[in-house]
Amino acid sequence: MKIEEDKEIICGINIVEAVLNSRPKSAKVLFILDSKSNSRVKNISSKAQSCGVESTLKTKDFFSTYCKDQNHQGLALLCDKRLEENESLLDKLLNKESLLLLILDHMTDPQNVGACLRSAAAANVDAVIVPKNRSCHLSPTVRKVSSGGSELVPFVVVTNLVRTIKKMKLSGVNIVGAEKTGNEDYKDIAFGKKNALVIGSEDKGLKKLTSENCDNLIRIDLPGNVESLNASVACGILLFEFVRKI
Repeated sequence: MKIEEDKEIICGINIVEAVLNSRPKSAKVLFILDSKSNSRVKNISSKAQSCGVESTLKTKDFFSTYCKDQNHQGLALLCDKRLEENESLLDKLLNKESLLLLILDHMTDPQNVGACLRSAAAANVDAVIVPKNRSCHLSPTVRKVSSGGSELVPFVVVTNLVRTIKKMKLSGVNIVGAEKTGNEDYKDIAFGKKNALVIGSEDKGLKKLTSENCDNLIRIDLPGNVESLNASVACGILLFEFVRKI
């Protein structure tokens, strides 16, 4: 089966369900493993039918080919690719009275980016922002790991991250960077109505220029013997601290 450049096959119950709920017009064909049958699969199949989406049974060989190395759970969907957004969307968001943004500063691991997207969707983040170069974008792995989060949160790619941060500050956005050597405990920080959390790369943390342009640098104190948290774990903790306080 030939897949057009603007289409993709996404695999797994959560992300298939998210696409059918959030953008059903982009869905083309639902593939169901011929030996898979449970109430959730039946519900998703019924949802696809109500949206005018064709459903077809496929063997394990099909899923081994098109969902290789993914936990497909017996479901796959051919759909239009969820497009990455450009900076024009961010300009519109900056006009909002309240705002919560997540900035991933040159994060390259698709597992971490996907996990951050999942937390962002759960925390009702307005957009996730990443730099164009030396950064992981919306790959199939990212979409899968996000468990549908990639379908719910705009993914904005910017040319120059520091320039974007400076623009955000001019619009009243408080920029809060996460660093293990941050000078403020995350539980002590006061948030405004418009905030952006910045999470650095897995190995190097925040870039020097990014750090210098943050309004606050916060840390998570760890009582155990581990030096630092995984980037996506720290992201989840901090996003829900924002949600709790704002």
